[in-house]
Formats: sequence, structure tokens, C-alpha cells
Amino acid sequence: MSGIAQFISKRGLNELKIWSEEGYKAIREHDVRFSDYFATPRSIKVTSVKPSGTVSLLAGATPGMHYPESRFCIRRVRISKASPLIPNLLLAGYHIEDCVGDEVRTAVVDFPVDMGENVRSLDKLSMWEQLSLAAFLQRYWSDNQVSKNAEEREHGVDND
Repeated sequence: MSGIAQFISKRGLNELKIWSEEGYKAIREHDVRFSDYFATPRSIKVTSVKPSGTVSLLAGATPGMHYPESRFCIRRVRISKASPLIPNLLLAGYHIEDCVGDEVRTAVVDFPVDMGENVRSLDKLSMWEQLSLAAFLQRYWSDNQVSKNAEEREHGVDND
């Protein structure tokens, strides 16, 4: 599961609970069916929340359960200067510059990113809220360990 911060912003925590419970039940049912069909032991663990990183970010989703640093950012991607994408990116108006350290073969393209309206940024969440979400996901979805780096921010959060 990924894009959780965006899901909660659009649909709420209660709907995430419902989707998680229904999804988990369906996955377990499929595991029983496929395990029986292939005459293999049933899976011990079938669901997870991982940081995801690049895979989520390329799809425009927040990684795993992580909230973004801010709503807007610039995603910089390295690409071969020989790529047929370069002329089209230039025509589309994307900023492209040489990659420091490999100026001859590699370019860096700037992609503006909007994480979505009403998606809270990290400076608006306490460490405790982040850890509570990890515990929530551990309870209602993940039978593997939920991956999360929680940190306390000084600005924007009243922790008293």
C-alpha cells in the first residue's frame, strides 16, 4: 500500500480502515484459493506498507505512509542526453541542465510536483500522530512490519 497520506486527505481515516479490512480479507481469500490450487502452504504474511520511494513518486503518490515535506516540490530526474525524450521535454518547457559530474552524458530534468490539495505536510504532524498511523496500519492492514521514519518537527506543531 502506498499513497496513504493522500488517501487520508481525500477520503479520511475511517474509509482507510474499511478499505484496509476489506482488502486484507480479499487477499487472504485469494491466498487460500491459490495455495490450495498449487498444493502449497498458505502464506504467513501477505500485506505490507513499505516506503516505496521512487516507484510511488513516479506515479505521483506519496511513498508508503509518509507525508510529504511540502505540498509543492521539484522532482529532479537524471536522464541520458542521448534519450529521445530530451527534445520533447525541451519542447514542453521543462528545465533541463547538465548533471554535475557527468556533464557530457547526463542531463537533469526538473518536474514540478503537486502532492495534492489538503495533503498535510510533515511540519503539520507530530511524531505521535505519525506513530499512531503506523500502529493503525499495523492493526488494520500490514502483517509485515510497517516501515516508517518518524521525526518531531519544531515548527507548526503544538506538542503539549
